[in-house]
Amino acid sequence: MIYSTSVMSMVKLLEMEESLKTNLDIYVQEMQSKLDLIKLYQDSLKRVTLTTLEEKEEYVSNPLNAFPMLRRLNQDWPKWLRYIKLAIASKKIKEMEVQLKSAPIDDDLKVALKGMTRIEKFHNLHAEDLTKGVLMGKKLNSHLTAPDCVALGDYYYNQTQFSGSTHWYRMALRVHTHPRGMIYAKVLGLKRKRIYKKYAKALLKESLNSDKSKPTPTEKSEWNRLAKEVTREDNYDNVKKLIDEYLSGDEKIFQEVAARLKRKPTKLERGCRGEWPKKSSPELICRYNRDTSAFLKLAPLKLEFLSVQPMILLYHDVLYENEFKSMRDIAMYNGSMIDGWTYVDFDKKGNPKQQDRVVKMIAFQGTTAPFTLSINRRMADMSGLEMRDNMVLYLTNYGLGGHFGKHVDYVELAKRPPDFFADFGGDRIATALIYASDIPLGGTTVFTKLKIAVQPKKGNALIWFNLNHAGEPDPLTEHSVCPVVLGSRWIISKWIHERQQVFKKPCLA
Repeated sequence: MIYSTSVMSMVKLLEMEESLKTNLDIYVQEMQSKLDLIKLYQDSLKRVTLTTLEEKEEYVSNPLNAFPMLRRLNQDWPKWLRYIKLAIASKKIKEMEVQLKSAPIDDDLKVALKGMTRIEKFHNLHAEDLTKGVLMGKKLNSHLTAPDCVALGDYYYNQTQFSGSTHWYRMALRVHTHPRGMIYAKVLGLKRKRIYKKYAKALLKESLNSDKSKPTPTEKSEWNRLAKEVTREDNYDNVKKLIDEYLSGDEKIFQEVAARLKRKPTKLERGCRGEWPKKSSPELICRYNRDTSAFLKLAPLKLEFLSVQPMILLYHDVLYENEFKSMRDIAMYNGSMIDGWTYVDFDKKGNPKQQDRVVKMIAFQGTTAPFTLSINRRMADMSGLEMRDNMVLYLTNYGLGGHFGKHVDYVELAKRPPDFFADFGGDRIATALIYASDIPLGGTTVFTKLKIAVQPKKGNALIWFNLNHAGEPDPLTEHSVCPVVLGSRWIISKWIHERQQVFKKPCLA
């Protein structure tokens, strides 16, 4: 049709353009609404500019920064990318998609969730305090969001630890408020209604599982049936009303009830909380060590005796900053740190078993750099033992809530595999460990049977002897590393084997 030959025909064009303009206005409004949401999310991600490696490390060493970031990259950013793609096409979207291919996987998120719950349990922390950014009485410039709280609630719920999940679902409802609630609902699919249902299910199962035992398959099936019944759509208004009444209560009441129901802390947890009294004895002295090597006669080291039987020594100020930085830079920039599992036990067949801990580690051979030689010499001076045939050093960095469960560094006689001495150089006569960073909260080394707790202090070295004077394993050397709460725990360590000490300690009896 030719419109230009008639004014009346062009009236139709006017009507057509008016309709297009109306649709464009609606589209602009929709785009503006999406842009407002994106800006709201952008504002929620604002943080101070971090330029140096030390600033970045300090930021992520706070679990209330690290956990939300890891969870966002795993759960939220892919959803945001889909949302943005619907709004606008851009080359930047492609770049973001490529970047997200390296984002944390689900297993990584599970490890982070486990680390967060470990911090919470070991130190008897409350969900409300963590949500508000309070860590062991210390107020931090960070907090948890509703999706963070739901992720923690889901973790507890899936572990059938319903009493743990209810606190987190309750906190999720408390912080799922306007305007952030729009982000959670429209982009992440996390509506308040969904959290109400999760909370109702958890409350129901918590009441059914009053003895906190693991439910049988039959119980699990029946509880799931009841949970479905409670959260039926036609029952939602009643559920919401009851939960809203529940939420009107002061959070301190919930904390008091939870405290009454909690089990007594284990010996290890008490040690991690700093509840053990400090030991005192005439034998536990501080002095300068001039005795264990000829070099120490010229440059003695500050020594503190923590225990005599077994021998546990704490040396002060034995690490140079440039030594640690040289090791850290190689580990960081060469990408050579690997997930660290230390073999501390053997099964009946002589195969090594792994411990549950969250670390990255790298091994430095004694001839790779000057700092490995100097640190090995210092460890020999401190211990009075020979290092020549075993110069390897391990640099280890603990992660979110990283810990090391109770273990011993020797191999029990009954669990020693065939050719143990030939293959392993004998048992580990001693362990040497240098703290390469300060830890503001957590990360304590505890000897559970001796009730000795050692807080990491940069430059200090801890040395203990795993075998007694007869060369037999000493069970009193059982030790653990408490979960790291705040800070980046770096240690330099090595095991010293007995076979190389034949001339240093010719008679162990």
